[in-house]
Amino acid sequence: MAKERDIKNRIKSISNTKKITSTMEMVSTAKMKKMQGRLEMSKPYEEKINHVINNLMTTGVINTVYNPLFKEMPNPTRILILQITGNRGLCGSFNANIINNTLSFRDKLAEEGKSVTIYNIGKKGQNFLNFIKEPYLKSNPNPEDKMTFEDASRLAKELEGLFVSAEFHEVYISYMKVISSVSQKPEILKFLPITKFKPEDELDPKMRVNTIYIFEPDPMSIFSYILPLFLKITMLTSFLESSFSEQFARRVAMKNATDASGDMIRELTISYNRARQAKITKEISEIIGGAAALK
Repeated sequence: MAKERDIKNRIKSISNTKKITSTMEMVSTAKMKKMQGRLEMSKPYEEKINHVINNLMTTGVINTVYNPLFKEMPNPTRILILQITGNRGLCGSFNANIINNTLSFRDKLAEEGKSVTIYNIGKKGQNFLNFIKEPYLKSNPNPEDKMTFEDASRLAKELEGLFVSAEFHEVYISYMKVISSVSQKPEILKFLPITKFKPEDELDPKMRVNTIYIFEPDPMSIFSYILPLFLKITMLTSFLESSFSEQFARRVAMKNATDASGDMIRELTISYNRARQAKITKEISEIIGGAAALK
Protein backbone atom coordinates (compact mmCIF):
# COMPACT_ATOMS: atom_id res chain seq x y z
CA MET A 1 0.00 0.00 0.00
CA ALA A 2 2.80 2.41 0.93
CA LYS A 3 4.67 1.63 -2.30
CA GLU A 4 1.57 2.33 -4.41
CA ARG A 5 0.97 5.62 -2.60
CA ASP A 6 4.61 6.66 -3.10
CA ILE A 7 4.50 5.90 -6.83
CA LYS A 8 1.18 7.71 -7.21
CA ASN A 9 2.58 10.82 -5.50
CA ARG A 10 5.63 10.77 -7.75
CA ILE A 11 3.43 10.49 -10.85
CA LYS A 12 1.37 13.46 -9.64
CA SER A 13 4.49 15.55 -8.96
CA ILE A 14 6.05 14.76 -12.35
CA SER A 15 2.73 15.48 -14.11
CA ASN A 16 2.68 18.95 -12.55
CA THR A 17 6.28 19.50 -13.66
CA LYS A 18 5.37 18.37 -17.17
CA LYS A 19 2.56 20.95 -17.33
CA ILE A 20 5.00 23.70 -16.31
CA THR A 21 7.70 22.71 -18.81
CA SER A 22 5.12 22.33 -21.57
CA THR A 23 3.80 25.84 -20.87
CA MET A 24 7.32 27.28 -20.80
CA GLU A 25 8.05 25.55 -24.12
CA MET A 26 5.02 27.23 -25.72
CA VAL A 27 5.94 30.63 -24.29
CA SER A 28 9.55 30.29 -25.50
CA THR A 29 8.33 29.28 -28.96
CA ALA A 30 6.13 32.38 -29.17
CA LYS A 31 8.97 34.67 -28.04
CA MET A 32 11.42 32.95 -30.41
CA LYS A 33 9.10 33.57 -33.39
CA LYS A 34 8.73 37.18 -32.32
CA MET A 35 12.51 37.68 -32.23
CA GLN A 36 12.88 35.85 -35.54
CA GLY A 37 10.41 38.27 -37.11
CA ARG A 38 12.33 41.28 -35.77
CA LEU A 39 15.61 39.83 -37.05
CA GLU A 40 14.15 39.31 -40.51
CA MET A 41 12.85 42.89 -40.56
CA SER A 42 16.18 44.39 -39.45
CA LYS A 43 18.35 42.28 -41.78
CA PRO A 44 17.75 44.30 -45.01
CA TYR A 45 18.55 47.51 -43.12
CA GLU A 46 21.82 46.09 -41.79
CA GLU A 47 22.70 44.64 -45.21
CA LYS A 48 22.16 47.98 -46.94
CA ILE A 49 24.33 49.92 -44.50
CA ASN A 50 27.09 47.31 -44.88
CA HIS A 51 26.76 47.52 -48.66
CA VAL A 52 26.99 51.33 -48.74
CA ILE A 53 30.09 51.44 -46.52
CA ASN A 54 31.71 48.54 -48.38
CA ASN A 55 31.21 50.44 -51.64
CA LEU A 56 32.69 53.60 -50.15
CA MET A 57 35.73 51.69 -48.89
CA THR A 58 36.39 50.16 -52.30
CA THR A 59 36.10 53.53 -54.04
CA GLY A 60 38.64 55.07 -51.67
CA VAL A 61 36.35 57.91 -50.60
CA ILE A 62 36.37 56.67 -47.01
CA ASN A 63 40.16 57.10 -46.84
CA THR A 64 39.81 60.85 -47.37
CA VAL A 65 37.52 61.25 -44.36
CA TYR A 66 38.78 61.43 -40.77
CA ASN A 67 36.49 59.99 -38.13
CA PRO A 68 37.53 59.02 -34.58
CA LEU A 69 35.55 55.77 -34.89
CA PHE A 70 38.21 54.53 -37.34
CA LYS A 71 41.13 55.42 -35.08
CA GLU A 72 43.32 52.40 -34.28
CA MET A 73 45.91 52.55 -31.51
CA PRO A 74 49.37 51.24 -32.50
CA ASN A 75 49.49 49.15 -29.31
CA PRO A 76 46.00 48.86 -27.75
CA THR A 77 46.26 47.96 -24.09
CA ARG A 78 42.84 48.79 -22.58
CA ILE A 79 40.11 46.50 -23.89
CA LEU A 80 36.38 46.51 -23.09
CA ILE A 81 34.17 43.45 -23.68
CA LEU A 82 30.39 43.90 -23.72
CA GLN A 83 29.00 40.53 -22.63
CA ILE A 84 25.34 39.80 -23.47
CA THR A 85 23.80 37.03 -21.35
CA GLY A 86 20.25 36.22 -20.25
CA ASN A 87 18.42 37.07 -17.04
CA ARG A 88 17.14 33.55 -16.40
CA GLY A 89 18.27 29.96 -16.60
CA LEU A 90 16.45 26.84 -17.84
CA CYS A 91 18.00 27.35 -21.29
CA GLY A 92 20.63 24.63 -21.41
CA SER A 93 24.22 25.80 -21.83
CA PHE A 94 23.28 29.13 -23.46
CA ASN A 95 24.63 31.41 -20.72
CA ALA A 96 27.59 29.16 -19.88
CA ASN A 97 28.77 29.12 -23.51
CA ILE A 98 28.76 32.92 -23.74
CA ILE A 99 30.51 33.37 -20.39
CA ASN A 100 33.16 30.75 -21.20
CA ASN A 101 33.81 32.37 -24.58
CA THR A 102 34.17 35.78 -22.93
CA LEU A 103 36.59 34.52 -20.29
CA SER A 104 38.64 32.58 -22.86
CA PHE A 105 38.98 35.71 -24.97
CA ARG A 106 39.85 37.75 -21.86
CA ASP A 107 42.58 35.27 -20.91
CA LYS A 108 43.98 35.37 -24.44
CA LEU A 109 44.20 39.18 -24.35
CA ALA A 110 45.65 39.11 -20.83
CA GLU A 111 48.44 36.83 -22.05
CA GLU A 112 49.28 39.56 -24.57
CA GLY A 113 49.72 42.01 -21.69
CA LYS A 114 46.42 43.83 -22.21
CA SER A 115 44.09 45.09 -19.51
CA VAL A 116 40.57 43.71 -20.05
CA THR A 117 37.34 45.03 -18.51
CA ILE A 118 33.90 43.43 -18.84
CA TYR A 119 30.68 45.41 -19.29
CA ASN A 120 27.96 42.87 -18.50
CA ILE A 121 24.38 42.67 -19.72
CA GLY A 122 22.12 40.06 -18.11
CA LYS A 123 21.61 38.82 -14.54
CA LYS A 124 23.14 35.40 -15.20
CA GLY A 125 26.41 36.93 -16.33
CA GLN A 126 26.46 39.26 -13.34
CA ASN A 127 25.80 36.43 -10.89
CA PHE A 128 28.67 34.39 -12.33
CA LEU A 129 31.10 37.32 -12.32
CA ASN A 130 30.19 38.01 -8.69
CA PHE A 131 30.67 34.32 -7.87
CA ILE A 132 34.21 34.19 -9.29
CA LYS A 133 34.89 37.70 -7.90
CA GLU A 134 35.65 39.10 -11.36
CA PRO A 135 35.45 42.93 -11.37
CA TYR A 136 33.39 44.56 -14.10
CA LEU A 137 32.74 48.09 -15.33
CA LYS A 138 28.97 47.95 -15.12
CA SER A 139 26.10 45.46 -15.23
CA ASN A 140 22.50 45.91 -16.40
CA PRO A 141 19.59 43.49 -16.85
CA ASN A 142 18.94 42.22 -20.37
CA PRO A 143 15.83 43.86 -21.92
CA GLU A 144 15.30 40.57 -23.81
CA ASP A 145 12.31 40.78 -26.21
CA LYS A 146 11.59 44.35 -25.07
CA MET A 147 14.86 45.62 -26.58
CA THR A 148 14.21 48.66 -28.80
CA PHE A 149 16.31 50.59 -31.29
CA GLU A 150 16.44 53.47 -28.81
CA ASP A 151 17.89 51.15 -26.13
CA ALA A 152 20.52 49.89 -28.57
CA SER A 153 21.30 53.47 -29.62
CA ARG A 154 21.91 54.58 -26.03
CA LEU A 155 24.23 51.66 -25.33
CA ALA A 156 26.11 52.12 -28.61
CA LYS A 157 26.49 55.83 -27.83
CA GLU A 158 27.85 55.00 -24.36
CA LEU A 159 30.45 52.60 -25.76
CA GLU A 160 31.31 55.10 -28.50
CA GLY A 161 31.98 57.73 -25.82
CA LEU A 162 34.26 55.35 -23.87
CA PHE A 163 36.22 54.66 -27.07
CA VAL A 164 36.48 58.22 -28.40
CA SER A 165 37.62 59.49 -24.98
CA ALA A 166 40.43 56.87 -25.16
CA GLU A 167 39.29 55.29 -21.90
CA PHE A 168 39.34 52.04 -23.90
CA HIS A 169 41.33 51.41 -27.06
CA GLU A 170 39.15 48.58 -28.39
CA VAL A 171 35.58 47.44 -27.74
CA TYR A 172 34.24 43.92 -28.41
CA ILE A 173 30.81 42.31 -28.11
CA SER A 174 30.49 38.76 -26.76
CA TYR A 175 27.11 37.30 -27.71
CA MET A 176 25.35 34.29 -29.26
CA LYS A 177 25.39 34.59 -33.03
CA VAL A 178 22.62 33.07 -35.15
CA ILE A 179 24.10 30.87 -37.88
CA SER A 180 20.74 29.53 -39.04
CA SER A 181 17.27 29.08 -37.58
CA VAL A 182 18.47 25.92 -35.82
CA SER A 183 22.15 26.70 -35.21
CA GLN A 184 23.85 29.30 -33.01
CA LYS A 185 27.38 29.75 -31.66
CA PRO A 186 29.12 32.12 -29.19
CA GLU A 187 30.83 34.95 -31.05
CA ILE A 188 33.29 37.75 -30.30
CA LEU A 189 32.59 40.76 -32.53
CA LYS A 190 34.95 43.72 -32.81
CA PHE A 191 32.74 46.77 -32.30
CA LEU A 192 35.28 49.60 -32.17
CA PRO A 193 37.34 50.82 -33.88
CA ILE A 194 35.42 50.26 -37.10
CA THR A 195 37.82 48.26 -39.25
CA LYS A 196 35.85 45.56 -41.00
CA PHE A 197 32.45 45.13 -42.54
CA LYS A 198 30.65 42.12 -43.91
CA PRO A 199 32.52 40.60 -46.87
CA GLU A 200 30.75 41.19 -50.16
CA ASP A 201 30.09 37.46 -50.62
CA GLU A 202 28.10 37.43 -47.33
CA LEU A 203 25.75 40.18 -48.46
CA ASP A 204 22.40 39.63 -50.12
CA PRO A 205 22.96 39.16 -53.90
CA LYS A 206 20.55 42.03 -54.55
CA MET A 207 22.95 44.32 -52.68
CA ARG A 208 25.97 43.36 -54.80
CA VAL A 209 25.83 46.11 -57.36
CA ASN A 210 28.39 48.75 -58.27
CA THR A 211 27.06 52.11 -57.17
CA ILE A 212 28.38 55.58 -57.90
CA TYR A 213 27.66 58.03 -55.09
CA ILE A 214 27.20 61.76 -55.39
CA PHE A 215 27.68 63.33 -51.96
CA GLU A 216 25.43 66.14 -50.84
CA PRO A 217 26.41 68.11 -48.83
CA ASP A 218 29.84 66.42 -48.38
CA PRO A 219 31.42 63.05 -47.38
CA MET A 220 32.28 64.23 -43.86
CA SER A 221 28.66 65.08 -43.06
CA ILE A 222 27.46 61.78 -44.49
CA PHE A 223 29.94 59.74 -42.47
CA SER A 224 29.22 61.63 -39.25
CA TYR A 225 25.69 60.26 -39.59
CA ILE A 226 26.09 56.83 -41.18
CA LEU A 227 28.90 55.50 -38.94
CA PRO A 228 27.03 55.97 -35.62
CA LEU A 229 23.98 54.50 -37.37
CA PHE A 230 26.07 51.47 -38.33
CA LEU A 231 27.10 50.99 -34.68
CA LYS A 232 23.49 51.27 -33.50
CA ILE A 233 22.15 48.69 -35.93
CA THR A 234 25.10 46.38 -35.11
CA MET A 235 24.26 46.66 -31.41
CA LEU A 236 20.57 46.02 -32.00
CA THR A 237 21.29 42.99 -34.20
CA SER A 238 23.61 41.52 -31.53
CA PHE A 239 20.84 41.76 -28.92
CA LEU A 240 18.19 40.36 -31.26
CA GLU A 241 20.38 37.40 -32.17
CA SER A 242 21.18 36.71 -28.50
CA SER A 243 17.51 36.90 -27.52
CA PHE A 244 16.49 34.60 -30.36
CA SER A 245 19.22 32.12 -29.40
CA GLU A 246 18.19 32.19 -25.73
CA GLN A 247 14.54 31.47 -26.52
CA PHE A 248 15.57 28.72 -28.94
CA ALA A 249 17.78 27.14 -26.26
CA ARG A 250 15.01 27.41 -23.65
CA ARG A 251 12.47 25.88 -26.05
CA VAL A 252 14.77 22.91 -26.70
CA ALA A 253 15.53 22.48 -22.98
CA MET A 254 11.84 22.60 -22.03
CA LYS A 255 10.89 20.18 -24.82
CA ASN A 256 13.54 17.74 -23.60
CA ALA A 257 12.27 18.14 -20.03
CA THR A 258 8.66 17.58 -21.17
CA ASP A 259 9.62 14.47 -23.14
CA ALA A 260 11.66 13.13 -20.21
CA SER A 261 8.71 13.74 -17.85
CA GLY A 262 6.42 11.80 -20.19
CA ASP A 263 8.86 8.88 -20.24
CA MET A 264 9.13 8.89 -16.44
CA ILE A 265 5.33 8.97 -16.07
CA ARG A 266 4.97 5.98 -18.40
CA GLU A 267 7.60 4.00 -16.49
CA LEU A 268 6.08 4.88 -13.10
CA THR A 269 2.59 4.02 -14.36
CA ILE A 270 3.84 0.56 -15.36
CA SER A 271 5.45 0.18 -11.91
CA TYR A 272 2.24 1.33 -10.24
CA ASN A 273 0.14 -1.14 -12.23
CA ARG A 274 2.54 -3.96 -11.39
CA ALA A 275 2.47 -3.10 -7.68
CA ARG A 276 -1.33 -2.90 -7.76
CA GLN A 277 -1.58 -6.19 -9.62
CA ALA A 278 0.76 -7.84 -7.14
CA LYS A 279 -1.40 -6.55 -4.28
CA ILE A 280 -4.59 -7.86 -5.90
CA THR A 281 -2.96 -11.22 -6.61
CA LYS A 282 -1.80 -11.44 -3.00
CA GLU A 283 -5.29 -10.62 -1.69
CA ILE A 284 -6.87 -13.24 -3.98
CA SER A 285 -4.33 -15.80 -2.78
CA GLU A 286 -5.12 -14.97 0.83
CA ILE A 287 -8.86 -15.31 0.20
CA ILE A 288 -8.41 -18.66 -1.56
CA GLY A 289 -6.09 -19.82 1.21
CA GLY A 290 -8.57 -18.78 3.87
CA ALA A 291 -11.45 -20.51 2.10
CA ALA A 292 -9.42 -23.70 1.75
CA ALA A 293 -8.63 -23.65 5.47
CA LEU A 294 -12.35 -23.59 6.33
CA LYS A 295 -13.04 -26.79 4.46
